[in-house]
Amino acid sequence: MAAVSIALTFGTESRWVGHAVVSVIGMILMVTAVLTGIVQKGRIRKIHLHHIFRYHKMASTWFSLFVIGTFILGLLTTLEHGEPLLESPHGIVGLVLVLMAIVQLFPSLLIKRRARIQTLHKFIGYTIVPVFILQTVLGLYAAGILG
Repeated sequence: MAAVSIALTFGTESRWVGHAVVSVIGMILMVTAVLTGIVQKGRIRKIHLHHIFRYHKMASTWFSLFVIGTFILGLLTTLEHGEPLLESPHGIVGLVLVLMAIVQLFPSLLIKRRARIQTLHKFIGYTIVPVFILQTVLGLYAAGILG
């Protein structure tokens, strides 16, 4: 679905539709990653899933990759139309999200003893949520849908 929307809209006046569709998928992955993390830590006790860490790691990895990919797609779309890069609040917050996703992803995949990064991982995981919501609102303003 994401690839189709990008292919159909890239280079057209509806160029941001692909970026938006990929962002929505990223939001779904973010919610999944946060919920599986909460369940894994026992903050939600009524849900019992086997291999919850595997689901959390998969959702978190895909979320980070979608954030990075969405950012790159936004940069390419902006470049294609000769608009300035990273001058809008949406672009700057997008860069912050990419950096957070990278800091969240790579240590989690590379460090074997996760206890060493647990506090940072949890802090970034919970902080990404409001930043992503802010980014969504800024994107809707930039597209002219809000305001």
